[in-house]
Parts: sequence; structure tokens; C-alpha cells
Amino acid sequence: MPFRNIQELVALAQEGGKPISRVMLEQETQESGRPEADILAEMEASLRVMRAAAARGMEGVRSHSGMTGGNARKLRDYAAAGHGIAGETFLRALTYAVGVNEVNAGMGLVCATPTAGSCGVLPGVLLAAGEKLGKGDADLVAALFCAGAVGYVIANNALIAGAAGGCQAEVGSASAMAAAALVEL
Repeated sequence: MPFRNIQELVALAQEGGKPISRVMLEQETQESGRPEADILAEMEASLRVMRAAAARGMEGVRSHSGMTGGNARKLRDYAAAGHGIAGETFLRALTYAVGVNEVNAGMGLVCATPTAGSCGVLPGVLLAAGEKLGKGDADLVAALFCAGAVGYVIANNALIAGAAGGCQAEVGSASAMAAAALVEL
């Protein structure tokens, strides 16, 4: 049975004694009619794209116009100097998020989570927290399914596009998805 809101999602997880990530994976399998292995492989590919975009962004990607870019590299260097007051994990999350956004601005490959405009939020949080907590790819993929469940609810009940709901719709949705991923981890 598909869920329409967070209350129904949590109830399904509690009734089945499963994490939200599993509920989402099962729903995706049921709705798409595709094998679970294929859906897992697709999410693993998304994780690889997120990692690659974060790494590429830290190399100093610039937009085609030259108006933006290079800040992830500066953040990486700042964090490496050890002078930050916000903490290593926060700075790493910020660096990854900015890097992914710079890859997007440079017309590179990113995952729209949930939109290209907010594409750095989820990978930034997920990758930095995963490193801090020593989580493997299977854990990160599960966290992405949990994030996807929250995104699914938002997309079916509200606005996620900045063009329709303003930047807060994009970044707010991405932040909620990142928070869900972090809780799953």
C-alpha cells in the first residue's frame, strides 16, 4: 500500500518492523514492477554520481560563464588548515555540498535531490556523515531510500521546484531529505 504522508509512512514502518528505507524500496519495487536488485543498482549508481560530483567540485570546477566556481576547493583547503570553528564534519559537508553545486553550475553530472538547484544538500550531508560514522555503501544507499521517501511525500503534497515554490521549496525539501538520511544512518 502506498503512503501519502509521513504519518502513513511511519505507520507502515512500525507495523512491518522495518526501517523507512525498506518501506520505500518495497514501494518502488511494487509501483515500478521492477526487481529489487535493479532498483538497488540504480540507487548505487546515484551514490556514485554524488561521490564523483563532490570529488570533482573540490578540484575547482568553474561555471561556463566563469561567474561561479572554485569555492569548494577553497573550503577544502580552509578545512585542511584546521582553523575552522564549526567542526570537521560540518566543514566537510559544506565543502561537498558546494562542490556538487559547482559541478551543476559547470553543466556536470549531478543527482537532482530533489532538484538540480538543491543538488548539493543531500550528498553533502550524506557523504560527510557517512565518513564520520564509518558507514559503508549499503548504509548510504539505505539512507538515500529514506531520503527518497521524504522527497516522495513532499513531491506529492507540496512544491519542490524553485520556479513554483521559491528557493525554500528546493532547499527546504533537500534539507528534509538530508535530515531523514542522517537519521537513517
